[in-house]
Parts: sequence; C-alpha cells; structure tokens
Amino acid sequence: MGIEALARPVPREHRELVREMLGRLPEFADRLARLLSEEDEFYRQVEHVAPDELRQVCHANLERALTALAEGRGLALDAARKTGLVQARQGIPLPAVLRAFRIGGTFVYEALLELAGPEFLNSTRTIEINSYVWKAIDLYSDALTTAYDQVAAEPSHANVQRLDDLLRGRLAGQSEMEAAARELGLPTAGMFVAVVTERLERDGQDTVEALMRARRWRSAWRPGGEAGLVAIDRIEDLRRLREVLGSLPVAAGLSRPFAGFPDVPDALHRARIARRSLPSATAGVVVFGDSPVTTLVAAAPGMARDVVRSALSGVLTLPGAERKVLLDTLLAWFAGHGSAKEAADRLFVHPNTVRYRLRRVQELTKRDLTDPVDIGELYVALESVRLDPEPS
Repeated sequence: MGIEALARPVPREHRELVREMLGRLPEFADRLARLLSEEDEFYRQVEHVAPDELRQVCHANLERALTALAEGRGLALDAARKTGLVQARQGIPLPAVLRAFRIGGTFVYEALLELAGPEFLNSTRTIEINSYVWKAIDLYSDALTTAYDQVAAEPSHANVQRLDDLLRGRLAGQSEMEAAARELGLPTAGMFVAVVTERLERDGQDTVEALMRARRWRSAWRPGGEAGLVAIDRIEDLRRLREVLGSLPVAAGLSRPFAGFPDVPDALHRARIARRSLPSATAGVVVFGDSPVTTLVAAAPGMARDVVRSALSGVLTLPGAERKVLLDTLLAWFAGHGSAKEAADRLFVHPNTVRYRLRRVQELTKRDLTDPVDIGELYVALESVRLDPEPS
C-alpha cells in the first residue's frame, strides 16, 4: 500500500480552491481541531489535555491530503497507515479515529464550497467536489483499518516473553511448555519446524508472520519475524512450508521437523545454521542438512576461514577481477560434476578456457584436481568463500 490514485484527477479550477485552503492552513487546522473537540468525546479530552498536539495532527493531515489534491497526484497512504499504527499502539479507539476522518471530510467539503462561493458552484461542480473528498476519506479510512488490524494481530509483551522462554529452553517441565504453547496459539503436541529469517520491518506488509496467518499456518514469532515456530501436521508439510516462505524475497533457514518442546532450542540453532548456508544478500529457503558440506561450513565459519587461508590462499591474494574469474570457474566445475564441458556451458566459454583456468588454480593452490582429498579441501574452501566472500 503506497500511492493510491483518486477515481478522476481533480479539475484545475478545483485545485485553485485547494491551494487557497492550503494558504490558510493554520486557520483551517484550528477550526478542524475545535470542531473535533465539539463533536467527539475522545477528542474533547485530547483538546483539554493537549490542545497544541491536536492542532498539529489536524495541520499535518490536512496538509498531506490537500497537497496531494492540489498537485493532482495520488494520495500517500503509507503515511496514514503509519499514523494508524502509532495510534493503535497508543490505545486510541478506531471508531474515534474513523469518526474524526468523517468529520474532517465534511469539514473539507464545506470549506471548499465556502471558498468557491455561489457564483462558482453548480450541481456538477458540487458533486465533483463531494466525490473526490469522500473518495479520499474512504482510502484513508481503509489504510487506518488495515493498520489497526495489523496491531491487533501483534503478540502481546507477555506472549513475546513466553515465546522467547520456549525458544531458549527456559521453561521447566512439560506442563509449563504446554501452557506456553496454548498461550501462543500452538498445539501442545505434534510436529514443529523452527524458522529463522532476516529481520523485517514491523510495519512491512509482507512479513513472514503475516504470510503465515494468511495461509492459516499455526505459528508464533518474535517481533519482526526473525525467528519462530511453525506447527505442521505431517512431514510432507515441510515442502509446502518451504514453498510458502520462498514466495517472500528473504533468506530463511528451517530446521528439520521435530516433536517435543525440549528440542526447540536445538532446532532453532539448526535453523540459524541453515540461514547462514545462504550467501549474504541472497534470498532463498534452506533446510538444515540440504547440503552437508555447506551446513558444516555454516556451522563453523571460523574454522572454515582457516581452511580458506590454507587451501585457496594463492587464489585469494590475486587482484579482484582475476580472483573472481578463477573462483567462478572452480564453482562451475564443481556444479558440473567435474566436467570441463559442463563448466564451459555454464560460463559461456570454450572448454579449453576452463581447462586453462583450472590448471592455474592447481598451480596457485598446490592442489591436484584428480586427487579426491585435494578436491575435498578445495570444495570446503570454495563453499566458505561463497558464503563469506570477505573473510576477516
């Protein structure tokens, strides 16, 4: 939800009225604040406690909407949604906010008619003004309602703490773990998968937990969707879960399915390793153990860097462009199961070019690409470089 256009662009002569209203914005913001305090009990209390704040809010909302109308562009609904998130978390009732927008819509409509004067108005122009003002109010109201729904779905502080206790293994005894699961909306028995993703902005629409709710997966998440538990009914659901998470442009690591809450901390650790099995800034979904060598490298990155220094040191000291060519060639050779022709097809070069580069790798690393031990060392080193291109 970003920029939303009105049904029809605001006519030029109407924009002049809007610009006139913008020129007298402090006056109209003050009038709207007084009107809200007269018409609504909640805003009457706000006027009594913080009159300046109410006028600032009226000023900001009027300026945002009127500027969009005057410039003939769409309405920026992200700002309305973010305002709604703040108001919802402050406990401001949604009916009061929606009522304020309706009062504000009527106020803007009547103010524009007042500025137009009787010589300007006719039935067509009156209907047009009414149409785009109320279309704007409908769009803003929808954005606010979406924000309130999002906050309503957020876990409470107590639930966040309970989930953290479960993920870290702080709960003693099966009964306490089952009680925590019930509070989190999880089943008390069955199979689960631990998930670790990139940290996402809480007000983003495509968060992992929002996607889980939309697909009716039973799950519990830390704020931001960075780590969570997902309940599954059968082993085959792991494939479905992988597909669902794969629809988001994020990197995600999954544990293998497990049964029993005592296994949660270990499963979370494995999900973190799976997450590290993806190169930085790369989207995708990895299940722990998908690639055993890559999993081992991700589990012990420090030791893997030592392997890099010993096995690929001769290549890594080359200038950047030359280093990349040799590493990409070696990677393509492994992906092609040791075939120079398959590697050449992947790289769009001649097989002899691949063979020349591989001989160069052997010279620099003092490893023989016909020796299984040397090949294994180079593969582990290459995976470490792929996951961490700039080892410290």
